[in-house]
Amino acid sequence: MKISAAIIAALLTTPAMADEITSYYAALNYADSYNSRGEQLYEVGAILQQDRANVHRFGVMQEGDEIDGLFGNAEMRAQIPTLYENGPKVAGVATWLEGGGDMLFYVSVCGTKSRAEYLIVNFGDGDLAYTCD
Repeated sequence: MKISAAIIAALLTTPAMADEITSYYAALNYADSYNSRGEQLYEVGAILQQDRANVHRFGVMQEGDEIDGLFGNAEMRAQIPTLYENGPKVAGVATWLEGGGDMLFYVSVCGTKSRAEYLIVNFGDGDLAYTCD
């Protein structure tokens, strides 16, 4: 049986389906838009990273925040901006976060069992615009 080079190339370049590694609710507010040095954050990835630092490192949680099983250490939290950039973007999320309003978000971390590849930030109302698969 012969398999054409085009079929082999397509199979090798098709990304594997990502699984949800973990997910959590993040209640983001004004406090999450400032880093530990008091500097204002303007990028979504940095705000998400600060939220996880507030939860794990500083024990600061707003009503609705959940503890995740992935971002408990600084090395993993440092990956959040890149993970956010690698994922699909839900319309309106960036505008809301960069404006510093209070809102509940549902965050899904997607990848394989051995590696987080991207994350998705949906509004926390249960209507998921994107999922890992």
